Amino acid sequence: MKNRDIIMRRLEHIESNMSKLDFILKRQGNREEFEEVIQDTKDYINDAKSFVQQEPLSPGEVNNY
Repeated sequence: MKNRDIIMRRLEHIESNMSKLDFILKRQGNREEFEEVIQDTKDYINDAKSFVQQEPLSPGEVNNY
């Protein structure tokens, strides 16, 4: 996988955002903070998906995306 490092960084950022969301909920943060982190997470998920879609398919593999 040629984009392994990039995808791993995106996934680590998503994990970090999940911790941020947990922290926001525990300290009763505001809705805007929560929505901002959710949008950031969605952006990183879309980035990771696009890198996976760019990967060449192995023999016999079907890309459902």
